[in-house]
Amino acid sequence: MANGTTQKDRIMRRLLLYVSAVALLAATGCHTSSSDVSVGMRGLDAVRNTHVLRAAYINYPPSMTVDPNTKAKGGIMTDVIVESAKAMGLQVQWTEETSFASMTDTLDSGRADIVVSGIWPSSSRALRADFSRVVYFSPVYAYVRTDDSRFDNKLASINTSSVRIATIDGELSSIVAHSDYPNAATVSLPQQADVAQLLLQLSSRKADVTFVEPAIADQFLAKNPGTIRRVAGVAAVRLFPNCYLFRKGDTGLRDSINLALVELTNSRRIAAIVKPYDPDDSHFIVPPSPVGP
Repeated sequence: MANGTTQKDRIMRRLLLYVSAVALLAATGCHTSSSDVSVGMRGLDAVRNTHVLRAAYINYPPSMTVDPNTKAKGGIMTDVIVESAKAMGLQVQWTEETSFASMTDTLDSGRADIVVSGIWPSSSRALRADFSRVVYFSPVYAYVRTDDSRFDNKLASINTSSVRIATIDGELSSIVAHSDYPNAATVSLPQQADVAQLLLQLSSRKADVTFVEPAIADQFLAKNPGTIRRVAGVAAVRLFPNCYLFRKGDTGLRDSINLALVELTNSRRIAAIVKPYDPDDSHFIVPPSPVGP
């Protein structure tokens, strides 16, 4: 009897502990915070429950800018996503700065729902992430030193072993160099390098030509006047769409953002956001509203 009572007591104590644990979980579950929800859920479900869009960002003017003193966020893609979120009843929460090399890892970790910057889709990136619809297009041109006219009116002259192309590993300059000018030599920078360093390679005579968008060249020339110029008499080498980046398979959130972008395009709001960054319409191309200009 003594042994039976002892065993019964042990069972009762375990049962009481189990009931107490269940009750505690139920009580705390009624007060789930937005951060708890975002950890437990991803994508559209988390955004709908918290009304917060967690955004990582890449500082890449003028598509995305960070004030060095106040850390305030700005730029074309920033302004557009803030207006999109507002239309959806969401608040943008800036979570962390990332890079083009690590942005997919940032999304896969669950620390952000979206990466905000002018991100150019590519087949290799599409294996690991999903892209929004186009917000605006960036033409990319060939640039050289001011005193170099070898390639004016004839970009094909680049395709020789005596020409050095400044590139960043995995970036568009590298793609253009290997695709269009396979016989040229390349002077490669690591993925983490700032795009402006491509132009520094030209001005310091370490390379002969590179490929960037006009906005990047303008910023470089503002600090280094008279050092580089666009190759004359030739068209853009590429036209790249600027998009937002989402976790691979996160199509619900992507599609919801896309509808907000359609609304902003149709109302000409995106064109109005881009205009101050491109007053003479020479740097970017905005998808037209179906109802006209």
